[in-house]
Amino acid sequence: MIKGNLVIFSLLTSFILAGEISVSISEELVNDYLGLIGDHQIPKGKIGDQATWAINEPRVRFQEGSAEFLATVLYKKDKINIKKTISKNMYVEYNYDDNVIKLMIEDPFIKMERKNETLGRLDISSLYQKGLKFQGPRPKMETIKLKTIKGRIRIDMNIKKSLIYFEPGVVRVAIDLDYK
Repeated sequence: MIKGNLVIFSLLTSFILAGEISVSISEELVNDYLGLIGDHQIPKGKIGDQATWAINEPRVRFQEGSAEFLATVLYKKDKINIKKTISKNMYVEYNYDDNVIKLMIEDPFIKMERKNETLGRLDISSLYQKGLKFQGPRPKMETIKLKTIKGRIRIDMNIKKSLIYFEPGVVRVAIDLDYK
């Protein structure tokens, strides 16, 4: 009990003492974006022996501590029809230099199997990961120059670290900073 209270107290103290600039990306925004991209039908294989993959209803779900990519995948080849609901974990990459946030699908490969035999494999990263990019929280100016009664002063931002929070319905990317 004391250990749990100590952890909560230290987390609250770090938030109170830290200065953050953050960008929040809502689940609704990403799902609207995926809705605009729409469903996909992808022929795969040699001509005459092609399978058709369909990715329907792509969406994300952001929960406390995690994010998921969800979709319904259909596989058709000759007389074989397989329907599978997929759920893939997602992670967030933030590149401070480019100020770009990327939502990435962990293990983006989908396998269709029947009777322990793999019928086909599809990499969905080329469809979604290249497009799921958002602007980051880095300020445009990292130095502020001011005229005061005492003369000109220069204030520099000191960026300590970047932080990523998964909250219900939102992914938040923040930079922890102070001024020197």
